[in-house]
Amino acid sequence: MKLLFSTLLFALTLTACQQESQYTKLSGNTMGTTYNLTFESNNVSVEELKGAVTQELETINQLMSTYIPDSEINKFNALTNDQCFAFSDATWLVLVAAKDIYHQTNGAFDITVGPLIQRWGFDAAEYNDKVPAEEEVIALKQSVGTEKLRFDYQGQCISKASPELTINLSAIAKGYAVDQIANIMEQFEITNYLVEIGGETKGHGVNLHGFPWRIAVEKPASGIHQQQLLIVALSNNSIATSGDYRNYFEVNGQRFSHTIDPATGYPITHNLTSVSVIHPSNMYADAYATAFSVMGYDRTQQFAQQHQLPIFLVKNEDDRLTTFANELFNKMIIDPSQSNGE
Repeated sequence: MKLLFSTLLFALTLTACQQESQYTKLSGNTMGTTYNLTFESNNVSVEELKGAVTQELETINQLMSTYIPDSEINKFNALTNDQCFAFSDATWLVLVAAKDIYHQTNGAFDITVGPLIQRWGFDAAEYNDKVPAEEEVIALKQSVGTEKLRFDYQGQCISKASPELTINLSAIAKGYAVDQIANIMEQFEITNYLVEIGGETKGHGVNLHGFPWRIAVEKPASGIHQQQLLIVALSNNSIATSGDYRNYFEVNGQRFSHTIDPATGYPITHNLTSVSVIHPSNMYADAYATAFSVMGYDRTQQFAQQHQLPIFLVKNEDDRLTTFANELFNKMIIDPSQSNGE
């Protein structure tokens, strides 16, 4: 009888502890977008955690933003000589990863492509006045190319092969920030959390209901403006999405994307319009998603197979949207009716 009572008492105590799990949400603005954190907050100083998160995001912004005049990146961009500019540990880590992905993707991911993106930054109404001539595109391409950045690994510094070269980390910095906030969660001994910055997301452990984190991925339905959601179970992993099948304009029947191919200097012409990729590092997921938007449908599938990456693709064929998920991604999709909580 004593043994039965003890067993029941232990079971009731365990159930009570499980029911007492508290999850807290924090949100704010950063990097020109928003961040949202959900985490198990038992025995955690939420204010202390919030302070650490805020400080980390401010630090990353000060290092990597092109909108802050005296950021570390802008100081490098302002150089007009071949000085080897020494970078902080954080920015250096991102730059080395960017160079790695540049070579992996044969230049599809390029942190120096900013001048071309800026030049093509117009809409259909402005096309006739602003479309660049071929000669201008060729000239701009001379100031583009990660291979023109000279990395000195011993000195942790970079010099320019051309003074016009500039760096823009917007396609990788948010992913890095997600990873850093996840690291802060771990430092606070939080094992169940979800970190999201501007749509780039990383999950660890389980949600309030004890299930892996549920992440919604937009899946187009029959019409161009219709959609439904895929639900992906995300535990100890991260996901990033790039592209928007509504983000284009047409002139004289020709469609122009706002994604620029660094190899040609022109907007992409293929029909891959959106890609989601899952990777343990959100920094890599973020950059891969951007690269795949440039590479197109077939090259992305080949790359994902070679590197064993779960991917979900949307392509537009004559205004008909179709989707593809490889086997690795399909394994992470769950039935929405079985979804429980976030």
